[in-house]
Amino acid sequence: MSASCQKRTHTVQPMEISVRSVRRRFAAADKRWWLSKSRHDDRVLPMHTSSKKGKAVACRIATSFAAVAMGISCIATDASATCKFKAKKDIIVILDVGHTDKDSGQISARGAKEYDLNMKLARRVLEELVNTGFISTQMIVTSGSNTHESRLQRSKRANDLGADLFISVHHDGVKNETLMPWQYNGKTHWFLDKFEGFSLWVSQKNNKYEESLSFATTLADQLMASGLKFTTHHDELTNTAKYGRIAPLVDRERGIYDASDHIAVLYESRMPAVLLEAGMIVNRAEEQALSSPARRASVAKAVAEAVERFCAVT
Repeated sequence: MSASCQKRTHTVQPMEISVRSVRRRFAAADKRWWLSKSRHDDRVLPMHTSSKKGKAVACRIATSFAAVAMGISCIATDASATCKFKAKKDIIVILDVGHTDKDSGQISARGAKEYDLNMKLARRVLEELVNTGFISTQMIVTSGSNTHESRLQRSKRANDLGADLFISVHHDGVKNETLMPWQYNGKTHWFLDKFEGFSLWVSQKNNKYEESLSFATTLADQLMASGLKFTTHHDELTNTAKYGRIAPLVDRERGIYDASDHIAVLYESRMPAVLLEAGMIVNRAEEQALSSPARRASVAKAVAEAVERFCAVT
């Protein structure tokens, strides 16, 4: 792992650093780190249930101690994650079900609530992760109004659990004024077939941004390997806000967007966090696909494979 280092503005007293002293400090820090990773007994849902710009992390530890003592801050060029230091069974993946029973999000082209589709997909992803060996995976399901405060509570819950990875599960749509009417089962519904595909969202405000981007990259690759496409209609360089939120497209090869400070669960969570928009439910053809067990299974498998690759476990 290589690292580029920059001088801090403050000064420190010069000191002699020996290999032995660095090793002693490494051992002490390593002990403190493991002691700080105590497990929480609290759970959001029981396990096994489905009811409810460069990469960076840290310099080599020895280099880091020397750098700190000499007043240098380090920017490493390889990302890591806490889950890489755990057994698969102990890795806590949080699946956040987007929206609530009282604030259901988008309405699909055939009248289905986004929240219901989010719940079904999250349950399927939970099942796949548990079957793959990630038995500490948990879902967060929120009831009531989908307020900013309730979104902060989702992140707080994940933080309190000491989660290693946060995945918020959603389905995409557009602004209501851009929808067109059509008849389905004798009723008027609203659709827009102009866009299709998934999108992934990260936030540079997340203190694990590089790891978040790394996981989003891995997940996008797995989704595309399964035959899925990403949407570019959120791209602020090629679209206006006519259809919905626009944002910087930070990876044009994978459909990854920077949410900045617009999505609280991404920047308040203290672990790598990614929001998945699984597809466009206002697109009539894609809605049918997204509603099928086969598509949910395909997405769930892609998520599980991405988590395995990201955490470097098998």
